[in-house]
Amino acid sequence: MIVLGISTYGQNPAAALIVDGKLIAFAEEERFIRIKGANGKFPSKSISYCLGEAKITLEEVDKFAIGWDANKYTFKMPLIAATLWINHSIGKSSVNDTAIHELALWRPGNVKTKMYYELKNLGLKSRLPSLEFVPHHLAHAASAYYASGFPDATILVLDGSGEERATTVYEGKGKTIHELWHQNVPDSLGWFYAATTAYLGFKPYEDDGFVMGLAPYGKPTDEYTEKVNSIVKLDNEGKYFINPQYTLLGPHSVNEHFSDLYVKLFDSPRIPGQPMTLRHKNVAFAIQAKLEQIMLTIAQRSIIKTGIANICLAGGVALNCKANGVISQSPLVDQIFVQPASHDAGTALGAAMVVAMDNDDDPRFPMTHARWGPSFSNDSIQTVLNEASISYSKPKNIEETIAKAITKGKIVARFAGRMEAGPRALGGRSILADATRVGMNDIVNNRVKHRDPWRPFCPSMIKEASTGYIVKPKEDRFMTVIYDVPKKKQKSIPSVVHVDGTTRPQVVEKSVDPAYYTVIKKVGEHIGIPAVLNTSFNIKGEPIVCTPTDALRCFYSTGIDALAIEGFWLEKK
Repeated sequence: MIVLGISTYGQNPAAALIVDGKLIAFAEEERFIRIKGANGKFPSKSISYCLGEAKITLEEVDKFAIGWDANKYTFKMPLIAATLWINHSIGKSSVNDTAIHELALWRPGNVKTKMYYELKNLGLKSRLPSLEFVPHHLAHAASAYYASGFPDATILVLDGSGEERATTVYEGKGKTIHELWHQNVPDSLGWFYAATTAYLGFKPYEDDGFVMGLAPYGKPTDEYTEKVNSIVKLDNEGKYFINPQYTLLGPHSVNEHFSDLYVKLFDSPRIPGQPMTLRHKNVAFAIQAKLEQIMLTIAQRSIIKTGIANICLAGGVALNCKANGVISQSPLVDQIFVQPASHDAGTALGAAMVVAMDNDDDPRFPMTHARWGPSFSNDSIQTVLNEASISYSKPKNIEETIAKAITKGKIVARFAGRMEAGPRALGGRSILADATRVGMNDIVNNRVKHRDPWRPFCPSMIKEASTGYIVKPKEDRFMTVIYDVPKKKQKSIPSVVHVDGTTRPQVVEKSVDPAYYTVIKKVGEHIGIPAVLNTSFNIKGEPIVCTPTDALRCFYSTGIDALAIEGFWLEKK
């Protein structure tokens, strides 16, 4: 059975291919078309890549799976939209327009027609193959649970919205995923957090991590705690209730993501580019603290209900690594797995998994890495370098060359193997630097990334050394969970420890990624600590690089000192 999973027409379009229960390829459209997020696009390039990786044609695909249940848009979703319209005044036309557009876009017949013409443009010669709609939250749940390696799990899916759902809790046992309870929109944690992202002058559903990074610079205050509590209520069973008049619904005259009531509660919003004041930082702290409280309560009450201490998370809200860290440290949690592509791109994988499982294939596997995208041979890379008339060398030991440059204080970009899925670069498309140097984070930021100065950088470290630098790690492979760093170790890796003494690590095992492991190990041999600062190979506002040409463009337009691109070494004089 060949199943092609698709995330399309919304946030983070992507494609994933499963053949006879085995994941063959998984990649996001933004990497190919070079538009951050690629929101609203059809994943044509991702589909072409997946088919090429498997050396098959569209005609050979048995089933297409979409991680969105268009069947609900015949009756159920229009009724829900009408109910929201009646119960809440919606004062900004763009909100109305977005809702109307979505209701029309996702009508089943419309989706099938659009799909047919999109696939015809990709070379489909026959009729549209079997197309199956998978509920959005179920696709998220499958992407996490079926890739966790756990025999059973309590599964949390939290995002802005998936059809009518905002949060869903499932129980996973063996091959089955069973729903326990859910909350519908407008009680959406994604909407709640996105409102603050927009209020602080950032881009919702893209820059939400900025709020998470800013929060530790704020302070807990009774004033802002009370303000947030006036928006969100939480009961002892883990059910939360959000007043939507402060988020997408209600009167809007400033921004579609937060209402005029939100402005009245927290005062005037920050305009992008304005200085970040203590008030802004305190708002971020209060919102982040409330999210952590809600997610921890949901997790604990769900574990008590299922009796299963393994927990899986997915959905856009599950990219909040600080909240994931709070859940991880709960005494009720034995193991935690957060899908590295927790955003909507992950539903391409999850939808394919659900359809494969429904057709008697078993797509489960322990996801130990996220490298499911394109790779490039040395011959193809050499062709690109020669065409660009670029000088390069081919060191006998590229890992040793990278390590020596890092220990000399150089910023090194590494392009190796298959591209990672998800928003984190994990060594294959990464910018590396010395984590032990004071101020190296600022150097990388000023010369390459140009991010807000309060956003932290993260470390990659080898497995054998990680326990000394991370307090009680339970999941540390994908930079999806934040942990405390022991106080006595914080000064050892100053460029990757946040202001609150935490870090978001990637722990590298030799059996999983031997080449990257060797780089880090050799860095340790030179400076005593086998860890590096690792940030994604891109600049602000652009997707992570995909091709050798992307890598060269980023390298020569920034202050990166050297580029290791497979076996080739480029260094600026």
